[in-house]
Amino acid sequence: MTTSLIDFWPVLLRGVATTLWISWLGLILGGVLGAIIGMAAGSRSRVLRASAFVYTELFRSIPPLILFFGCFYGISFGFKVDLSPFTSATIALALEASAFMAGVVSAGIGSVGRGQWEAAQASGMKFWQIMRYVIGPQALRVMLPPTVGVYIGTLKDSSLASVIGFVELTKAGLLVREASGASFQVFLVVGVLYFIINYSISLGGAALERKFHIAK
Repeated sequence: MTTSLIDFWPVLLRGVATTLWISWLGLILGGVLGAIIGMAAGSRSRVLRASAFVYTELFRSIPPLILFFGCFYGISFGFKVDLSPFTSATIALALEASAFMAGVVSAGIGSVGRGQWEAAQASGMKFWQIMRYVIGPQALRVMLPPTVGVYIGTLKDSSLASVIGFVELTKAGLLVREASGASFQVFLVVGVLYFIINYSISLGGAALERKFHIAK
């Protein structure tokens, strides 16, 4: 590694911090929206089930790059709203994550036996009480492993935010490459940083699975 590239480490580390922040924010927002869509998918209402199905399939099928362009250019043009690259990237990641989290939530809730629902309803508990005290804790054990996978996917796709000018790890690497002229070394370092981040997330997820005794 050249001395000039070492001088740019603060830029790359800020890129790492920004990547972690925007991907985590996208997952949180996507998780909340995905939970709503996932519960709608298990609703008795055909309209809600159909709406959840269309939403999930739509945002699973659209390439992430199109989502980034659509949020940054499409929303600004269609609704005359000037969104920043950060806001646009966050919305795009949240929409993508929500589609996958909807499936995770739906599968988690579906894994809880029907008898649990019936017993809770028989005891006089309301829907949100059932979800909080009976279904939720059991579903979370099933949802944890795939949620880790969704987060890793969201973090990797955050690299596409560079195409709309948002400076995360990939964009930071591009800027360092232009400033230092060291293309191979820069992208090697960026690749290693992505590996370290994602592998650490995988290890953390595996540790949580062992803690909660989640069987695969």
